Amino acid sequence: MGSPKAARSKAGQGGIWRRRISAPFVVVLVAAVLVLVAFTGQFVQGPDASSRFTPVHVEDSIPRRAPTDQGLETSDSSRQEGEGSDQKADAEPDESPDEAIREQQQPPEDTTEYSGKESSPQVQEDEEGIVKEAGSTPYTKCTPPSSMTVCDLSNPRFDICELCGDARTIGQSSTVMYVPHTQTSDGEEWSIRAQSRKNLPWIKKVTVKSLNTSQPAPRCTSKHAMPAIVFALGGLTANVWHDFSDVLVPLFLTAREFDGDVQFLITNNQPWFTKKYSTILSNLTRHTIIDFDSDDQVRCYPHVIVGLRSHGDLGIYPNLSPQNYTMMDFRLFVRAAYGLPAPEVGIPYRADRDDPDKKPRVMLIDRGKTRRLVNAAYVVQGLEWFGFEVVKVDQNKTDSTSLDDFVHLVDSCDAIMGAHGAGLTNMVFLRSGGVVVHVVPHGVEFMADAFYGTPARDMGLRHVNYSISPEESTLLEKYGWNHTVIKDPEAVRSSGGLEKVGEVYMSEQDIVLNMTRFGPSLLKAIDFIM
Repeated sequence: MGSPKAARSKAGQGGIWRRRISAPFVVVLVAAVLVLVAFTGQFVQGPDASSRFTPVHVEDSIPRRAPTDQGLETSDSSRQEGEGSDQKADAEPDESPDEAIREQQQPPEDTTEYSGKESSPQVQEDEEGIVKEAGSTPYTKCTPPSSMTVCDLSNPRFDICELCGDARTIGQSSTVMYVPHTQTSDGEEWSIRAQSRKNLPWIKKVTVKSLNTSQPAPRCTSKHAMPAIVFALGGLTANVWHDFSDVLVPLFLTAREFDGDVQFLITNNQPWFTKKYSTILSNLTRHTIIDFDSDDQVRCYPHVIVGLRSHGDLGIYPNLSPQNYTMMDFRLFVRAAYGLPAPEVGIPYRADRDDPDKKPRVMLIDRGKTRRLVNAAYVVQGLEWFGFEVVKVDQNKTDSTSLDDFVHLVDSCDAIMGAHGAGLTNMVFLRSGGVVVHVVPHGVEFMADAFYGTPARDMGLRHVNYSISPEESTLLEKYGWNHTVIKDPEAVRSSGGLEKVGEVYMSEQDIVLNMTRFGPSLLKAIDFIM
């Protein structure tokens, strides 16, 4: 065997020989690669490169298009940096749109028009030069109507327009345009109040136009694959009952069928509303809510509904709903949104029946200004005497802009009790079989059942109605027994209408509850709970 030194010497000579042979080969190979790259145009492009698009950051089903030489603006541009590279997109990003309602929870890096909960599709350019998703299936939830009439103004409560096919929203002019699938339309125009109470003159209107053959359609700046609902806030909202009766229940009735795959465009937006009810809204749509009035885009959708369907005061009539929705469905939907116990879980007293010290729990809502319980402390003592654990809350708490903690407090109760008023609307957070103890002031008996009794029963709750006597009303001291206000409330309503009822019986009246007279109603509530 040779020595290690000799072996290293021979290995060195072999390495020199191999380097002499391989060097020319490497030179030829590198030259070939450079020629190939030059002819295929794979060099990094500079600012003057011919490509019309910047890298697109896709977080949802609607890709975004960068500004082009034609002046087309994106709905919401974003800048994307490649990992490990200092090369950046050529176009500067636009400012994030102010119209997006900030209360909706989004990932910090998301700057698209709505929250990125879906997978990221590939992007392509359509014939109009608008970026859209690639491979998207045709929208089939509605088909263009055979007639050109897209708005129904016949309902006494609400107006509704449904545009199937090619619908384009222009927020800053409060307009929705319908491009008919045929070119035989003569063109029509409607102006509707896009909420469930069309007779309120201060609800903002939205104009719906069906274009004719001579009218050019506005160019899309943002193309969407999902449907959209355009509706108005304002009206009588800021009262919990009206929040639910005028907006949330009608919105559920209109939007629930889309299972979250629908975008909301709100005119006369109220940021406090979208914040307070963000949990409910985010379970009706998984897309970012658009402030319609400040939206500077022309958004194109395959299906747009303008307005909200409504069946009645705090009510849903299954025979009028193609999906057979009920108020029970609405209550269970709301409870699920807040993560409350499942429908099969009984009211708290029944769920803990093995606890010998367990008492039925009642939430007592004490109104702050009108229809107050003057002797609230005495009422609490009486409830405790009847065996209740009492959770007393002020009306201001039920009107709080934060509901998450409060709904869990309601869920922990077997019953909710209060004078006729908006606070009782929180019965929607009770469990199935929960009890609503409804104290009805003098002179408003005619409206009590429709406002709270029927909705409670329709939601699977028990309703106990207690109408106070004139002796329990502070109106007796003010007007006396012989005044029409005391002895004939119906005559007051007939002569002055609901306005007079509101002025006298809803605004001037407080309650001094007689617990002895009230006792049988409480025993009925206890029977329901037991």
